[in-house]
Amino acid sequence: MRYLKYFVALLFAFFFAFALVIDRSAGVTYSLMVLTGMATAALGLRPEGWSFPSFLRKYWMVSLSMALPLVAVLINQLVTGHYASRAYDAQSRLALFLFMFWLMLFLPLEYLKQLQWPIVLGAMLTLIKMYVLSDGGNDRYGTDFIPIIICAHMGLLLGVFGMLSLGWTHSDSRLVTFSKLAGLCAGLYMAYLSGSRGVWMTIPVYAAISSMALKHIRRSYKLAALGVFVVIVAASLTFGHSIKERMIAAQVDLQQYSAGSDKDTSLGTRLQLWNGSWVLFKEHPLVGVGIDRYQTALEELADRKIITTQAATFPHSHNEMLFMMVRLGSMGALALLAIYLVPLWMFARQCRHTDREIRSSAAMGLSLVAGFMVLGLVDVVFLWWECYPFYGIGIAYCLTCILKRQQQLQANA
Repeated sequence: MRYLKYFVALLFAFFFAFALVIDRSAGVTYSLMVLTGMATAALGLRPEGWSFPSFLRKYWMVSLSMALPLVAVLINQLVTGHYASRAYDAQSRLALFLFMFWLMLFLPLEYLKQLQWPIVLGAMLTLIKMYVLSDGGNDRYGTDFIPIIICAHMGLLLGVFGMLSLGWTHSDSRLVTFSKLAGLCAGLYMAYLSGSRGVWMTIPVYAAISSMALKHIRRSYKLAALGVFVVIVAASLTFGHSIKERMIAAQVDLQQYSAGSDKDTSLGTRLQLWNGSWVLFKEHPLVGVGIDRYQTALEELADRKIITTQAATFPHSHNEMLFMMVRLGSMGALALLAIYLVPLWMFARQCRHTDREIRSSAAMGLSLVAGFMVLGLVDVVFLWWECYPFYGIGIAYCLTCILKRQQQLQANA
């Protein structure tokens, strides 16, 4: 028991630092977390007086919300009669969230706060990986084991987490502040390298949340951060061919789609997929077409001339909600709303807390959920394996930091 906290801290530190850099590390680490959590619950081990039943009573809502996508898959297969064991794979990882969350309770608050450094390191290492794979930004590669857009999204979140963890720091150390700013800049540069308009859309959201959470930060530091942000944006717009090209391409795509001259552009294909997904949902409103029958459904839409043949080759709808609605119907939509809105509500309640550490932890959680929601408007984040443990661990981490700080404040009162 005495050494358990060291092992648990090592697992979470390794995840934050290397999940986006080393292939399969996220899966192996998350599996170890879940198995260790199950073992501690079965053995009756208690973190700081908590029992597993009391933990479930307090966090039943978020635990249930994470299990709902798996329930939606089960209902779909029972209704349609199309059974496939692999359909349970991704959703089962979120359903096991409660055991990983339980395991994190074994970490003292100081250990949890020290994880800020693996988080900043993870942002730096992910940038190095992306820079090398993209040949210094000259080649917008597709994927290594995780697509560049998703990698940039989660790398940016690590940078934002690092910046928001300044709320845990009670000293005016310039080295600490500089390190966090460097992590944030790494995240912003990854967003630029990705060339993804969806990732860029999340940046103003993170800025708004950060300004609300970091009220205590010295004005000079805030102005420095704002200055860095303005310089990066201005330089990107002035010298960044990627941003200019993507913005111009979006305008041209819309013009061609409206005129009907070319519907198979980047933006035109998305518009086709959104329309086609809505058609499929109206035809299968309750349980959808099935978790593994999306491609077949698109081919049928192409045969009906609702979308083009090229659009029918795409693996997803380029919209998280529509993709869930097509595959799992209304049940899938409710499940996705649950994994968004339940943690969003839990964090929003704490975002105006008088204690800055709680406020900063809540802002980290709010950024995580809001970032997934915003990118999900134009992409499908939960298509990729690494996103499930990243989302679940991020939610558990922020909730645990809030809980431990509340306990500390009560003990000191």
